[in-house]
Amino acid sequence: MPPTEDHAVAGSTRATPRVLLAVAVLLLVARVLLGIFERVERPPRPDLVSWREPGAAAEAEARRDGKPLLYDFSADWCAPCRTMQDEVFADSHVAAKINASYVPVRVVDRRREEGRNSAAVDALQQMYRVQSFPTLVVSAPDGTRQETLQGYRGEMSTTQWLSVALVKVMGAVPRPGAMPDPIPGR
Repeated sequence: MPPTEDHAVAGSTRATPRVLLAVAVLLLVARVLLGIFERVERPPRPDLVSWREPGAAAEAEARRDGKPLLYDFSADWCAPCRTMQDEVFADSHVAAKINASYVPVRVVDRRREEGRNSAAVDALQQMYRVQSFPTLVVSAPDGTRQETLQGYRGEMSTTQWLSVALVKVMGAVPRPGAMPDPIPGR
């Protein structure tokens, strides 16, 4: 039956599925792009290390417990620092070993954000000759021996360095459950 005048005025209903199809394709493309962005910009994993503030209390704890100090010199603007935090310090196995083996101290440089650092941060940076971020320093409880790692070279390299530095600074293999076993196979 041919279309009547009334039907022609109302318009064709065939355009509606094309519009819906175009909207569905547009939404699909938007979701794919958002998925790519989420993968690139995923939120950082929580840091699982029990960091202490820099100062005399952490040093006293290290001497009392016979553990070396692990200083993590970092800055908020430092991308490699954030990567190390996400890959090393957010790993539950590595964080448990660090918490058992060291008195961990996070030393955050605030010079770029605030124009200066606290006296404690400046003193530690001078003492350990920190030139770049991140820098890890393992220091014997009495301060007589230390090992330094500048830059971030990946999770495996960093965890191996932590194990070797612990043995070098303490002069012996640590107690069971402490750091060595360079964590390759977990």
